[in-house]
Amino acid sequence: MPGSPDEGLAVALAGEPVVLLGARAMHWPARSRLIIADLHLGKSHVFRQAGIAVPRGATRDDLRRLADLVAATAARELWIVGDVLHGPASRAAWRDAWVDWRREHAGLDVAVLTGNHDRALDGEALGVRQLGDARGDGPFLFRHLPRTDPQGRHVIAGHVHPKTRVPGVPRSWPAFWLRPEITVLPAFSDFTGGHLVGAGQGDALVACVEGAALPVGWR
Repeated sequence: MPGSPDEGLAVALAGEPVVLLGARAMHWPARSRLIIADLHLGKSHVFRQAGIAVPRGATRDDLRRLADLVAATAARELWIVGDVLHGPASRAAWRDAWVDWRREHAGLDVAVLTGNHDRALDGEALGVRQLGDARGDGPFLFRHLPRTDPQGRHVIAGHVHPKTRVPGVPRSWPAFWLRPEITVLPAFSDFTGGHLVGAGQGDALVACVEGAALPVGWR
């Protein structure tokens, strides 16, 4: 059963205890590591440049939520499983917001896996370590695209932006998609779409509903 929004849902992946947080992040206590996917910094800026009217402040809102999670979990590390950026890494309000956030969390080790939107990512300029396309640690392989690992490690991925429906609750919600060999994280950014996914044989979904992690369709 889910705990409070701060406690999240404790599960074991590949035998390793982790916590799925309703705020769309995974906490790996053994590494004191917070793990998110699909931050998409600058997405609203790209939309405005294209003439699409979107609200300002989306990046700062996401970073406020991220700061709350770092504080709540006392994480020493943050790993971003791809798509840190969305569009060119030009001087813009989102970049200033990130630089301010990074300065406020100077003691936090931030490492990123390369996503399909990260071609312009300059890790040194943004104060992050770049881990390449994939990085193994313990029983896990971290990568952006949800593909199985030939070596049999459990893959922690993003990219799909999975969503699901909760019985009796309107609309669809970001979700963790737990599959036998892959766990797909929900998109962390509030300002992003998603894809409804279904739980196949051996799968499970955990919806992120107003800060709570709610199991859906456990098998």
